[in-house]
Amino acid sequence: RVFLVGSGKFGHQLSDALDCNVYLLDGGHGEYALIDAGGGIDPQRIAANIERSGVAMTQVRRLLLTHVHGDHAAGARYFHDTYGIEVICAQEAKPWLEQGDQEKTSIAAAIRAGVYPADYQYPACPVSRGVAENDVIEVGGVSLRVLETPGHSRGHVSYVLEENGVKTIFAGDALFAGGKIVLQLIWDCSIQDYAETVEKLHRLRPDKLFAGHGPFLLADAWQHVDRAHSCFQRLELPPNL
Repeated sequence: RVFLVGSGKFGHQLSDALDCNVYLLDGGHGEYALIDAGGGIDPQRIAANIERSGVAMTQVRRLLLTHVHGDHAAGARYFHDTYGIEVICAQEAKPWLEQGDQEKTSIAAAIRAGVYPADYQYPACPVSRGVAENDVIEVGGVSLRVLETPGHSRGHVSYVLEENGVKTIFAGDALFAGGKIVLQLIWDCSIQDYAETVEKLHRLRPDKLFAGHGPFLLADAWQHVDRAHSCFQRLELPPNL
């Protein structure tokens, strides 16, 4: 059900270097959803990868954002305006994206640090729906459950698909292969929240993990969760991506 259609310098380099991993989910009945939107610098490359996969952009109905950092959400406006795609994100982060708030999204801090170029653009984008814990999003014939997963940032959610006894999670920057995390010196990154999120993922025991950067995991993803969980249990920090 899942296509990788975008990925930058910390992944598979399918699209612009600043892009996160962008996934296309086939919900069946001819309906698809994007998970995250990339950094917005050359979103046409993501659209071209989708169409190269044999999917028409008119079939992509929803964009589910894990959080509103630039590399995940700055491309949202392009997909909204060009294809009329419905944009969904955490209720807490909804006003930050709608206002293009450079402080709450840590864009200003990232530009000052040289993470993004000085002329980096983060366009405000209308949001059709703000979601919270245990909300359900329908994509074709499948249902995704919302899991609040702060730590890397506030307003961070993951999306869980349970099908035929298999738990798949689109985790954004909540957790990565190898049990890695991303702690940054920004206003809303929290070690305590991260530990609670990893505890929640530990209880979930996902089988498949589609992370926001790096490789995705198609089996035994819970083992990678457990590595991070064990670090926090020892009052230590997991390795940083």
